[in-house]
Amino acid sequence: MLSSQELINQYLTDQAAIYPKKDIGIVSITGPDAKKFLQGQTTCDLNKVTESTGVYGAICTNKGRIICNFFLMQLTDRLLLLMSQDLVDTSLSHLKKYAVFFKAELTDATDAFTLVEKITFSKAEKTDQLPEHFPVQHQDNAISLQLANYPLQLEWQLISAPAQPTEQQAQLSGLSLLTARPLISKAQSENLLPQWLNMQINGGISFTKGCYTGQEIVARMKYRGKSKKHLALAYWPTGVVDTQQNIQDDQGKTIGEVFAAAALGEGYLGQIILNQDPSELQALYLGDTKIDLVELPYQLDLAD
Repeated sequence: MLSSQELINQYLTDQAAIYPKKDIGIVSITGPDAKKFLQGQTTCDLNKVTESTGVYGAICTNKGRIICNFFLMQLTDRLLLLMSQDLVDTSLSHLKKYAVFFKAELTDATDAFTLVEKITFSKAEKTDQLPEHFPVQHQDNAISLQLANYPLQLEWQLISAPAQPTEQQAQLSGLSLLTARPLISKAQSENLLPQWLNMQINGGISFTKGCYTGQEIVARMKYRGKSKKHLALAYWPTGVVDTQQNIQDDQGKTIGEVFAAAALGEGYLGQIILNQDPSELQALYLGDTKIDLVELPYQLDLAD
């Protein structure tokens, strides 16, 4: 298994990687019932959300499948859900069906902000499990979301105005996949359970908050779960690979698929979903290309 730190040291210089994050959309929720409304719709605990703390979570169907997942923060009197841009309309349509019973207003706020991603080296150590919240700092017209401390520092800067941020080392944006806190796209909506993205470990599920849509299925996966499906990280040293192919073992058996991938140097760094314990595997292939697993930034126990 490859060390994530080896990849970071190989590609990231002392200078930070900074670039606009153009694939993220923003749903704004205002009104006196905003938190109460979302508490019944999300896997995360809205009681942990303040102007200085945000959360990672998901909105699910009754069958526990993820409609969208997001990073959520509070800006004065409104909540902002940062998600894949192609899921904004889908999420608004779904949530508005339930919002009519609450004093809450939902809008697309994507055009009101500029989002910048920043990657720097980290001195933090690996932990068993990520916390259910992350720090948020407010500075003038910008908000800083500290989304990861290990194996690198990942920060999103939300600027409350159109802006043209200075880019540097933008070709290293794929390193952000190493944080293993993914956001699904529209093509993946309603196809995945939260545990398949390790959300029970990476801070995306509260098992103490009470009921929400899909909660029964999500909780059952924790206490009676049989599925070994989980998110893993992988690297392959060639850029000429069809990532739509299934991942296979050395016997040609399909054991997973690529969730997301990004170019890194001459190769690819990927987030993959496997249906087998990595300790049971001898080798992994994507087509004819052998791929190597990369360590996760937290401890994953498939027995959970």
